[in-house]
Amino acid sequence: LTNRGFDFLVSYSGQAGDFSYQFGINGGYSKNEVIFLDEPPNVLPWQSVTGKPYNTPLLYNAIGVFNDQAEVDENPHWPGARPGDLIFEDVNKDGTINSDDRIRQENNTIPRFQGGVTLDMQYKGFDFSLLLQGATGARSYIRTQSGDFGNYLSDFADGRWTTTNPTAEKPRTFNREDEYWISQANTYWWRNTDYLRLKNIQLGYTLPLAWISKVGLKTARIYVNAINLITMDSFKVFDPETDNQDGTVYPQKKTYNAGINLTF
Repeated sequence: LTNRGFDFLVSYSGQAGDFSYQFGINGGYSKNEVIFLDEPPNVLPWQSVTGKPYNTPLLYNAIGVFNDQAEVDENPHWPGARPGDLIFEDVNKDGTINSDDRIRQENNTIPRFQGGVTLDMQYKGFDFSLLLQGATGARSYIRTQSGDFGNYLSDFADGRWTTTNPTAEKPRTFNREDEYWISQANTYWWRNTDYLRLKNIQLGYTLPLAWISKVGLKTARIYVNAINLITMDSFKVFDPETDNQDGTVYPQKKTYNAGINLTF
């Protein structure tokens, strides 16, 4: 196993009269690769661990949803497949869907790149700061129980296949892991967790000393603040910052604060 990567930190600061600022960018890139593993001699090329990142899963490649029975009949399928089921790719083109068709993935649950941007500005009595953070290159497998066990996530239910919506890109409803496309790990549930998050933003104002000295104060600063205000991601199901996607992790809260700091 080998690991390649780099870290960087760039910062700038400046001042012009009453205006001053500090700006910083930091990040790190890391990618590991299995150089050698004593695999079976007959391992299929698309299932080999060698040359791939550590701990990457073997998954069936989900390439669509069966619209109708004719489409099921025309394509290689898992035994018992029916309209509304996910279509698995016949990777080796033998006309059968089985474990040989699973593909070793290129990503694991660890981001390849993580970074952030900080900005602090001051102008006369005003101050402003923000923190952006993000990550790319990770995937996460959604593991939830739905059906008679619990409700469906809106991501599963909205736009799903039905007899009146046969060209849907999402499969039909399911009960727990009764369906092969739930019990057999596949790329439909292997989601991109790239994200960019406005982690913290704050605006403050320090009152002039001439205003507050008369009441015995040395400093008085009022501020408003928001945490996790905006998250941009394609995941949309759970918090992209955690790789535990079974619904048991409480999402990070969006928080708003306002206050005043006084020094006597």
